Amino acid sequence: MVRQGRDGVYGIATPDGFASVSSLLPFQLLAFGRMMSRNHVFPAGKRVMTTDSRPPDIYAIADIHGRADLLEVMLAYIAEGAAAHASKPVVIFLGDLIDRGPDSPKVIDQVCATLELYPGSRLILGNHDYYLRELLRGTLTSEDAVNWLDWGGVATLSAYSDRPVPDLDNIAADIRHRFPHHVDLLENALTFKEIGRFCFVHAGIRPGVELIDQDAYDLRWIRAGFLDHLDLFRHIVLHGHTITASLRPEIHSNRIALDTGAYRTGRLSAAVIRSDELSHFVCTELTTEGGISIGEWRPE
Repeated sequence: MVRQGRDGVYGIATPDGFASVSSLLPFQLLAFGRMMSRNHVFPAGKRVMTTDSRPPDIYAIADIHGRADLLEVMLAYIAEGAAAHASKPVVIFLGDLIDRGPDSPKVIDQVCATLELYPGSRLILGNHDYYLRELLRGTLTSEDAVNWLDWGGVATLSAYSDRPVPDLDNIAADIRHRFPHHVDLLENALTFKEIGRFCFVHAGIRPGVELIDQDAYDLRWIRAGFLDHLDLFRHIVLHGHTITASLRPEIHSNRIALDTGAYRTGRLSAAVIRSDELSHFVCTELTTEGGISIGEWRPE
């Protein structure tokens, strides 16, 4: 995997040691990801989309967590690119649309509109989204309710309703009545999506288990066993769920990590896949003046 050594030198961590690459800046590490993805060899027999059926651009956006302000700028960037190329991209939201940030209902509205605007775009269900879906189904357990409220659910429920947060049944009824499209979005969310040689998922995958046989809980929650796995998967895995150590998108030998902690860092990140390769990253983030900037990290 690509990482930074104690002396500030960037390089690649391999099972045989640390290969330093002192001439690279962080954004130039993308070149390594492109090189590694070109050299990935996946076993035969796994059905994937053909080159002709792939969209011109795929945007994977991770862990928005109620930051509608950052997502608004990201979606405007995507719309400008679509207009410039006279083509519609596919946008894959990697889950955790809600909680912790201030505008979860608005984020879900934005995602609904995006999925309608760009055919083939989908939401991958995150662990936080799962709690809201279960609430709206009437199947949220008492244990899950306590955990959800401790992990940011209060912000979401307060944004939806003026009722006291413990009044979960009536809050759920209000949401179902006022936001039926939110219910539909969550009910139609995926656990993972394959496009070409990339797999889009919220948290990660269990090594050694075929995608079709993966446990949905793992796909939403896994960390140990996935983050420390160094061998290649059948696909390059794009995921969120775990905030990166650098607070920037990170490329590893078998996965691309995109959760940059938007709710607390003010930085929302996306990966752009073009021609079945990682093209670049896009980040929107708060400026010291209180505005929102957007930037790209592109391989040279």
